[in-house]
Formats: sequence, C-alpha cells, structure tokens
Amino acid sequence: MVKIKGYYQLPGRLPQAVDFEELFDRSFMRRFTHCRSFERFLAGGHFRVRSQAEFEALPEEEMDAYVRRATRFGSWKEMLDTATDLYARRQLLRE
Repeated sequence: MVKIKGYYQLPGRLPQAVDFEELFDRSFMRRFTHCRSFERFLAGGHFRVRSQAEFEALPEEEMDAYVRRATRFGSWKEMLDTATDLYARRQLLRE
C-alpha cells in the first residue's frame, strides 16, 4: 500500500499532513461507500496508484465520475471535504 497524504487545517492553525488511511478510515468508508479501505476504493475504480505523484495526477473528471457511481457524493471534492471535516472534528474532540 502506498501512503497517500492530504492536508487539513484546524481554525487558527497551520495546515497539517494526514495519511489518507486515517482521513478515509474504516468508519467513513463503510458509511459512505461499499469499500472497507481507501486502497480498495481506488482499486474498484481501476486507479493504479503507486506514488503520491500518481495519485495527484489522476484526472479529476474520472475520479468525479467514479465517486458518483460508488459513493453518496457528487464529486471527489465533496467526498474529500466531508472526510476532512469529520477528521478535523475528531481531532478537536481529542484536544
């Protein structure tokens, strides 16, 4: 499994890197998709990702189309924003 990272920012703080396996945890994936992990989600869309750069180079329109078919979201951005918001809330509750 390739480690894919994104960034989130809590109010008043600097952006922080977060591993997508944490951002798209099992709870999120089970709630919003039919996959148990983000890795399986990508595989289900026939996206071959072996590096962060390959992930970032995925055509957004292809990712959007797959997200619409495989999730409750209308776009990749909506899925990512929702996961980021839920992750940020969990981080705030830990403080």
